[in-house]
Amino acid sequence: MHRTALKSILSVACVFCGMLLANSTLGTGNECRAGDRNGPGYWIVSTYSMPQMPGSNPKCLNFKYYFKPVCGKMRRGTCSEMQQSLNPSAPTCFFIHGSYVGVDVAIKDANNTYGWIKKGAPGCPLNVIFLIWPSDENHTGIPTIDVTRSGIVATQNGIYLAHLIDRIPGHTPVCLVGHSHGTRTVAGCLHYRGGGQIYGVYKGTKNRSRPIRVVFAAAAINHTWMNPNNRYGKALPQIDSMLNIMNHRDLALTAYPFITPSYGRALAKTGITRFDKRQLGDQARKIHELDATDVIGFRHSWPNYYGRPELAKLIAPFVFFNGPPPQGSVMQARSRNRSGGKSYANGSRYRSNNSASSAVNIELPQPTDEQGEPEKVSSSSELPAPPAHSGQSATR
Repeated sequence: MHRTALKSILSVACVFCGMLLANSTLGTGNECRAGDRNGPGYWIVSTYSMPQMPGSNPKCLNFKYYFKPVCGKMRRGTCSEMQQSLNPSAPTCFFIHGSYVGVDVAIKDANNTYGWIKKGAPGCPLNVIFLIWPSDENHTGIPTIDVTRSGIVATQNGIYLAHLIDRIPGHTPVCLVGHSHGTRTVAGCLHYRGGGQIYGVYKGTKNRSRPIRVVFAAAAINHTWMNPNNRYGKALPQIDSMLNIMNHRDLALTAYPFITPSYGRALAKTGITRFDKRQLGDQARKIHELDATDVIGFRHSWPNYYGRPELAKLIAPFVFFNGPPPQGSVMQARSRNRSGGKSYANGSRYRSNNSASSAVNIELPQPTDEQGEPEKVSSSSELPAPPAHSGQSATR
């Protein structure tokens, strides 16, 4: 009797340990093998050492490059190393964070975002580059001044993003993912690539040689600024398609129109209006919108987005180029109710700015703990370099 009970206990313990081991591999959505320290991973490119005054156009672009292997520690790299490491047959995704994001937070978010994006289309190849810009410096404590300054610096970094894109193979498809003020960096980059001026700086030659798709999340940008003859009026002709993730309850963006007289309603709050569609003409067909109001709620920060694995799947066609973006569709997302087990419509909608539309219902799960514990990082004003004798040392 005792032996039977002991065997039962041991069997349950073995199953429980097996479940723990299985779940421990879900932290970042990446498979690690022993000794695999320079295999798949992502790049972090910093502009902290570059001039941030509006209208700066340095002859030498002093990017700082860092590579983070999936299974290893982050190390310093070079532009040529980054170029050689990119898979030429895979699209490249650039992610640009918003304001009030320090280096330590940016590194942690990069790790979590990489795993989140990869889970959107498991097995599909993708190059991922995170642009880190000084969004947390020179703050006065006065929100109206600090937010305005951050928006200006974000736009200035659009110049640098445009030149960074030029450093990857010319035929490679590119997806630009921006959050909050990071959407200004993306819009400024596209406007600059299209021959527009950023604070008096022109690129000189227009670029339209590669496929480009865009994803905006919590876009802290006026809904009119990408219309023709507006602040970023040359941006949309540079792209194939764009997904604007809306959140009508975003508390941070509720105060956006009151920051400065030049600010209007934020794109993430209003979406593309009828006025915008008339102004944009055929360009409006490139813009698709996902209403994630009841998924994100009143929150604004980026972790609330990468904490939702269903959003990674919805943006996958834009990020991975694994098919054309949905045309003329409306998706009504549903979320499982934990208490009663029933499904209820949470109000998330996916729509295209085309005339035809059809409804499709999909179930979206509640947030899970699949992101795992973020890697510990040390606070600093710039990404640290490894010791001179080794190019493989940890940088956190």
